[in-house]
Amino acid sequence: MQIDDSQFRALADNLPTLCWMASADGSIFWYNRRWYEYTGKTPSELEGWGWQSVHDPDELPRVLEQWRDSIATGRSFEMIFPLRAADGSFRPFLTRITPHRDDAGDIAAWFGVNADISERVKVEQALRDSEAQLRTFAQAMPNHVWTSPPDGLLDWFNEQTYLYSGAKPGELDGQGWARIVHPDDIPAAAQSWAAALASGTPYQAEFRLRRADGVYRWYVARALPIYGRPGEITRWIGTNTDIEDQKRTAEALAQLNETLEQRVQERSEELLRTQDALRQSQKMEALGNLTGGIAHDFNNLLQLISGNLQLLGRDVAGNDKAERRIQNAMSGVSRGAKLASQLLSFGRRQPLAPKVVNIGRLVRQIDDMLRRALGEEIEIETIIAGGLWNTLIDPGNLENAILNLAINARDAMDGKGKLTIEAGNASLDDDYVRNNREALPGQYVMLAVSDTGCGIPADIADKVFDPFFSTKPEGKGSGLGLSMVYGFVKQSKGHIKIYSEPGQGTAVKLYLPRAALPEDSVVPADDGAVVGGNESILVVEDDEQVRETAVALLQDLGYRVLKAKDAQSALSIIESGAPVDLLFTDVVMPGPLRSPELARRAKTLLPRLAVLFTSGYTENAIVHGGRLDAGVELLPKPYTREALASKLRRIMKAT
Repeated sequence: MQIDDSQFRALADNLPTLCWMASADGSIFWYNRRWYEYTGKTPSELEGWGWQSVHDPDELPRVLEQWRDSIATGRSFEMIFPLRAADGSFRPFLTRITPHRDDAGDIAAWFGVNADISERVKVEQALRDSEAQLRTFAQAMPNHVWTSPPDGLLDWFNEQTYLYSGAKPGELDGQGWARIVHPDDIPAAAQSWAAALASGTPYQAEFRLRRADGVYRWYVARALPIYGRPGEITRWIGTNTDIEDQKRTAEALAQLNETLEQRVQERSEELLRTQDALRQSQKMEALGNLTGGIAHDFNNLLQLISGNLQLLGRDVAGNDKAERRIQNAMSGVSRGAKLASQLLSFGRRQPLAPKVVNIGRLVRQIDDMLRRALGEEIEIETIIAGGLWNTLIDPGNLENAILNLAINARDAMDGKGKLTIEAGNASLDDDYVRNNREALPGQYVMLAVSDTGCGIPADIADKVFDPFFSTKPEGKGSGLGLSMVYGFVKQSKGHIKIYSEPGQGTAVKLYLPRAALPEDSVVPADDGAVVGGNESILVVEDDEQVRETAVALLQDLGYRVLKAKDAQSALSIIESGAPVDLLFTDVVMPGPLRSPELARRAKTLLPRLAVLFTSGYTENAIVHGGRLDAGVELLPKPYTREALASKLRRIMKAT
């Protein structure tokens, strides 16, 4: 079926676009109904060359030139120009004109369509406005920020990029960015950029960028596509982030490991043992310094989260759903705190509070806890020698060490077997020390944890104390258990030795130095009741959010609270004569006045003042030789409201 002229015109009259037809010489002889509705003109006003009356006078010469060129050449053309509406306003239209030829190939008529693109223009303007706002914001960012049109030729950089590179505005546009990229890194960076442009997926690449002084630093570049309409990328927005320090750290650790392994392979068996000990010591020292800094910030963050969760918990009391969620979050805080504690332990940075302990009595006290942790299918046998010596050890950390070894044994036995815990007196002589360079001769209390599990293959036996090394499936262990035990024992001036045969089981022996002193009295465990007070407490904390959380917890317990952001400010408060019953201060503080000195000077002014330190990591301020200084009270972060309340009442009572 063919459509005749009347049917075609009826169809065109119902189209939303403006349609028209012109003779071969360009004189328009027909418009659809939308033309008259939009312009308010009559046929006599528009036909022929009357259409010029609805054009913008400033744009009309350009339109006429293009139209006459098409008439002369017979070429189609496309153009955007404004058309006047009946109300006198102008709206942008996209116009497409094509010729209709007869059988001889001559132009018989012209067909034209004008489509209103007002909404498209608005969207494009909105995108331009958004980009202008983004660029204003990007000027204040510390990172490099840049943008690119869809073709990938970069066209704008923020001020930080120019300050870093020393380039002048505009010099990095287009392909100019390559001038500050290390020549060896350009091909990979360009290839990754081309792939992102082709696929429309986010871009990421690492390369070195030249600083104004000629020094290259490693950066990671990332860019995201910005869409105008679905499927149409209008811009790319990218950033460059400095990763030089991370690169150096990774390379240094990799180089250190490579060098140490190379040396081990080149030495004799005796030298191998010596260098293994040195390697472990150096690794622990480096990791100890690293983990100390991480633990300080991490535990401060956990304290902030924990404190606010506990305060929030009191606000939503009675809301079961909210309380469960808070409890879940607190469980996460506890796991984070445990991880931080493990990191400090294997780095030998855990603040120990040693007491003279009879290990036989301690093992019997934790018997029930071990049985619950290991399950009914693990048989536990305890062998305690008569006349067992005492040892100077942190009892809480020793309990954790025994529990870690027991859980490792349970996993090695696949949940079924026999675990033996043995304690006895031992002396390490010179012959033993010659073959175990980490040990010192002397008298020790030996604690052995043995299992009937699968044993440890000989080729990995020397790696089991390495941090993050684990034979368990991924996600089943952190690799910190044995390294934590190792770090704790070494920090306690002890020695650890592991014996294992594949298929026969494993025995881990801890040698803890003998203490020729009577056993310390055992402090009864707190009953868990939260008791506050009405004394005046001065909180000293440099982290504002952590400080405000501590203040809120103390006020919730009923205490009167003063606060200071550093030690000098706290001393000024005390010197002012303000009543203070207890100084609650973070150990690591900024400024020339350190927390221990603050405590000493404060107690000179207020002899009955109680002092409680807190910290995510104490450095060497109140810990020497791996042990808390005598008479020092420490509440490690993150602490709970219950632990804080209990510690405060005990100190207040003793003062």
